[in-house]
Amino acid sequence: MVNYLWQIFLILACSLPIAEALEPGDKVPDFVMPSTNGAPQRLSEQLGSPVMLVWLNDCNACAEELIDWQYLAESWAVEGLTTWFLWRRQEGYKAPWSRLPVLEYQAQNAQAWWFEPSPAVMFITPDGVLDYLFIDKVNMRKVEVANELKSWLQNKEWFQ
Repeated sequence: MVNYLWQIFLILACSLPIAEALEPGDKVPDFVMPSTNGAPQRLSEQLGSPVMLVWLNDCNACAEELIDWQYLAESWAVEGLTTWFLWRRQEGYKAPWSRLPVLEYQAQNAQAWWFEPSPAVMFITPDGVLDYLFIDKVNMRKVEVANELKSWLQNKEWFQ
C-alpha cells in the first residue's frame, strides 16, 4: 500500500509545473509568450532597458483593474521602461484589454514561464536581474510600488 501511494505521489509531483524560486539579485529566466494581439514578446530582447512585469491573478476581462498599472507604466515609458502584463487564461475568461502588451501564458509553450505567487510586480534591471519583487497584496500597494518605481528609475540603482 505504501509503495502504491508513493507511486501516485511521484506521478502527481512529476506532472505539476515546478515553481522556480526567484529572489531579488537573481537572473530572470528568459521567456517568449504571445501577446493577446498575437505578437510574441521575448524578455531577452529587452536587455538594455528596465522592465516592469505585472503578473495577473484570476483576471477575467479585468481591464478596469489594470488602468492604474497602465497609467503608471506609460508615465515612465519616457525613461525607457518596458511594461508587460502577464495573464494565464482560465476556462471562460477573456483577456483584459490594454494599450500595453498582455502576454498570455500557455502551458504547451516550452519557452513560456509563469511566476507564482501572483499577482506580483517585478522590476528587472537592464541586464536581466530581478531588482524588486512585490508579492503581498500588490493591488492594494499600488502607491508603494509607484513610489519605489519612481525612485528606482530616477536613481538608476542598477548602475551602482
